[in-house]
Amino acid sequence: MSRSVIAIFDIGRTNKKFLLFDRSYEVVHQESQQFEEIVDEDGFISEDITAIVKWMKKTFNAHLKNRNRPIRALNFTAYGSTLVHVTRTGKPVSPIYNYWKPISQDVKDAFFSSLGDKDAFMKDTSSPDIGMLNAGLQLYWLKHFRPETYGKIHTSLFLPQYCSSIFTGRNFSELSSLGLHSMIWDYSKERSHDWIYNEKLNSKFPPIINVTSSEKVVIKNRTIKCGIGIQKSAGALIPYLMSSERTYLSLNTGCWSFAMNPFDKDPIDLKDLEQDCFMSLSFRGEPIRTSRVFIGREHDYQVNRICEHFGTTKADLLALEYDSSIVSKLVENQLDERKFFPQNAPNTGPLEKRDWPETKLEHFENYKEAYFQLILDLAYMQKAAIKLVIDAKGMDKIFISGGFSENIIFTTILSSMLPEIQFFKNNIQCTAALGAALVLHNQWNQETEISNLLSFEEIEPDEEIDFDSYILK
Repeated sequence: MSRSVIAIFDIGRTNKKFLLFDRSYEVVHQESQQFEEIVDEDGFISEDITAIVKWMKKTFNAHLKNRNRPIRALNFTAYGSTLVHVTRTGKPVSPIYNYWKPISQDVKDAFFSSLGDKDAFMKDTSSPDIGMLNAGLQLYWLKHFRPETYGKIHTSLFLPQYCSSIFTGRNFSELSSLGLHSMIWDYSKERSHDWIYNEKLNSKFPPIINVTSSEKVVIKNRTIKCGIGIQKSAGALIPYLMSSERTYLSLNTGCWSFAMNPFDKDPIDLKDLEQDCFMSLSFRGEPIRTSRVFIGREHDYQVNRICEHFGTTKADLLALEYDSSIVSKLVENQLDERKFFPQNAPNTGPLEKRDWPETKLEHFENYKEAYFQLILDLAYMQKAAIKLVIDAKGMDKIFISGGFSENIIFTTILSSMLPEIQFFKNNIQCTAALGAALVLHNQWNQETEISNLLSFEEIEPDEEIDFDSYILK
């Protein structure tokens, strides 16, 4: 078999990765980079896109010289809800606006008053009201409240497509980014919502093409098939969509944890949206019932607090093995002052939207007890999110990937909380990057069969503990 590879840039919120997959879709090289954040014109934290682009070009060119692993194709996956606004020549006109950047109530009031029926609009676009995480709202804000910046914009690209444009010089849109609670995509009409045309914002978005498409580019006298990129949560679902016909739910964990049910087409209602449950679009443009919870960042935030309070390290916490006796004690003796309520990502997730109290760590005897309580509560949040997307139509399998799939405390507790469902973790940790590689399969690697790429390990629940009585409220 040829030694040819496909290169993938995987742009996460914290880690930016470069990976090489061989023709069997095994990772043969991986490197990771973190970047110092900068601030936008309002002093709010922002990605240093200039430094990231410089790293991408330097890294790719360095590996292009390696004749032992000739690169035949290149693609990208990146986090969602993030736009890069560029001039006609492709130069960013502003910093990347962080999706946590606050947006004033005046902006939101003006926006929603222009639409008429807010509830109907939110259902049509399958978008909770979550500020800058609604990418379309950012363009409205720029047009009406930052006209000088807006006037410089020729094209608005989602981050995966901007990454692609760096290498191709071409601008495209794709459905998985447009359809992710952006307030842009109208699920009832299967096109951009009327307000986009009324505001003449459609001129800012390039043509929509299929993510299985590629552009031929010549770099350093090498011809490369370059993809247009895909949003990370949609990318993480691709290996399952391409290799399994069974009914399942995909749980991709990381900074955000996305539970995705490709088999549930039931309409989303306002109650769903209030609990951060919405429709997203697959790489094929199919609607997927999706729920989301911010457990990765919540985990890191609370771990830092635990380490500081008890004078221990993150490595000590992550090395802990599952201990049924500790979990049993925590479940049987529920004390609200010891529970870890969400402190990050306001107005997101499945729990009630309110100001939750912060846990006082002096209530714990040691760091081990505190960490087990944290994981118990994160698992509860995840269970609540899963229940929003699981239906009663024979759904009995969940495939879990990402960082939490390697946390045996989390996987044991979560699988125990949903005993009617079998939990499996797969053999691949870079699932979104693999998805970005697989969408270009027919462009560079037709000699490989991809129906049996994944293997799974079943997660064993703790059947000795009754988790039904445990509640986080």
